[in-house]
Formats: sequence, structure tokens, C-alpha cells
Amino acid sequence: MRGFAYRWLVAAALALAGLMIPGAPASADELVTFTSAGRPDPIQGYLTKPKGAGPFPAVVLLHTCLGLPANRRSIGDSLAAWGYVALFVDDFGARGLKETCAVDFPQGVADAYGALGFLAGQPMVDAGRIAAVGFSQGADTALKIAAAPASGAGAFKAAAAFYPPCANEADATLAIPTLILVGAKDDVTPAADCAALAKRQAPGMVKLVVYPGAAHAFDLPEFGAGRQVMGMTLAYDRNAAERAWAEVRNFLHARLGQ
Repeated sequence: MRGFAYRWLVAAALALAGLMIPGAPASADELVTFTSAGRPDPIQGYLTKPKGAGPFPAVVLLHTCLGLPANRRSIGDSLAAWGYVALFVDDFGARGLKETCAVDFPQGVADAYGALGFLAGQPMVDAGRIAAVGFSQGADTALKIAAAPASGAGAFKAAAAFYPPCANEADATLAIPTLILVGAKDDVTPAADCAALAKRQAPGMVKLVVYPGAAHAFDLPEFGAGRQVMGMTLAYDRNAAERAWAEVRNFLHARLGQ
């Protein structure tokens, strides 16, 4: 009996580790290059694949105005473990940028569609099942995609946005299923703006989840208990992060069927 209990606990721990992206083990990912949609800009990204031949659904990941997160590889690993090809777009590397927090970054949408086109051309990817998942500035891009999605083969199926600046899309009508995740104590991209945006949408189009006590960048362990970065309060909240990624997993499963 004790052996059975031990095996059950080990299995439960492994299942939980697969869900909790912040603690997922990092492994090698592949550096790839592609072209920004409709632009000559060469873009790079980091590709992580599930085991097997596929075709698999896929996720395009879009970083914050501070660039790629410290746990980029763990995020890719977890998505691959769930059965998704993950491509983390690096908007900055080929452009020689360090951050874009004080300026607009209109190239984000074109870069996201460039990543979509790259993935759609991979034999291991099901081109009809690709979602965008963005963080802060990348979440702004995800909402722009949701508000004006392409049609036909080159289209995102769904979008998820971690703490997006919802005020930027205050008058938008979102046209693909969208998940919005934001902290109640976020003073960079207020939850109230996202609540107002969600309220205007058609029933069932948007799911908004607000995490009590959570600040901006609540899913990024590099910010620890809290840091001031360029006037922004950024703080990691493990509980909120784990709950948010559970929401993302359920959302992707429902929308991409994996």
C-alpha cells in the first residue's frame, strides 16, 4: 500500500510540475529565423516541439517591452509537454533593441503574423490550430490580432493576453476567442480597463480573470517580491502565475482541441 501511495504522489507531483510553467525544467530549444509579415525585417525566435511527428497545434508567444523573459525556455517546455509547438518571437534581437517601454512598437503585429506563417509552413504544425499568447506589450499585440484577425489559412484561432494595456483597444470588437489575465493590483495595465473591454464583447467571446493582490508581470519569477523598472511596479506572484497558466492550458485545449 505504501508503494502505491508513493507512486501516486510521484505521479501527482510530475503532473503538477507539467502544469506549473514557472517551475518547469528547461531544455534546449531551437533558434529559428523568419520574416516579419509584409516587411523585409528578419526576425528570430525560439522553437520548442513536442515529441512525435504531429501535426500539432501551435502557440506564438509574444514578449513584453523588456524583451524575452528569463523563464522563456520553461514556458516552451511546458507547452511542448502539453502537445503544442511553441515559438517565442524575439522582436528585439535582430533589430538590436534592448527595450521599447517608452515608445510604441507597431512592428509587433507583423512579427506575430510572420511567426504564424513560419509555423504554418512546418510539416509538424496543424496550420488551422495556432494561437497567439502575449505578455504586456505582446498582450497588446494579441488583442490587436483578436480585434482585426486575418481570415482564411493565415489566421490565428485564438488569443490569450497576460496583463494587456486594454485601454489601447477600448473601442475594439474582438472577433476570435480571447482570454485576458490581469492582476487586481496592476498599476501599469489596470484590470478595470480590461473589465470595461470585456463587458463590451459578445457573450462567450472573452474570458477575463483578475487575480487579487497580483501586480504587473505576476508570472515572471525574475521580478521576485517586487522591483521598480522604468517606473513600473513588477512583482512575481507564484499562486497567480500557476492559476493563470492553468487557465491558459484549459483555454488552448478548448480552442485548439489538444
